[in-house]
Amino acid sequence: MATTTATQSRQPAAKANGGREAKPNMQTEAVRELIAHGARIQLASLTAASRFLAGWAQATDRYAQAISDELLGRVQGGTTSSELVGRLAAVSSQHLREVTALPGDAVDHFNNELTTKPKPRKRGRK
Repeated sequence: MATTTATQSRQPAAKANGGREAKPNMQTEAVRELIAHGARIQLASLTAASRFLAGWAQATDRYAQAISDELLGRVQGGTTSSELVGRLAAVSSQHLREVTALPGDAVDHFNNELTTKPKPRKRGRK
C-alpha cells in the first residue's frame, strides 16, 4: 500500500508538468548549495578540532617521554642536578613551541578544507 501512495503522489506532479519531471529551480539549487556549504563548515570544524586534539596528545606524549628520560638519566647518575634543570627547561621550551603552534595549524587546516572545491558527484536515478 505504501507503493501505491508514493505512485499516487507523483502522478499529479507529472500531469501538471505535461508528463515531464520538474527540474529544480534556482531557489531550490541555492538552498541546496547553502546546506552543502553549512555541512562543509561543520566537517571542516570537526576535522580541525580533531587535528588539534591529536596534535596536543602527541606533543604531550613526547613531553612526558622526554621528562621521563631526563629524570631516569638523573637517577642513573648520567646527569648532574644542574644539567637536569637545563635539560628540563629545554624540553619544556620545545613542548611549549609545539603546543602553541597547534591552534595555527588547526586554523590552516580549516581554511584549506573550505577552499578545496568539492568533487561533483554523478547522480543517477534508479
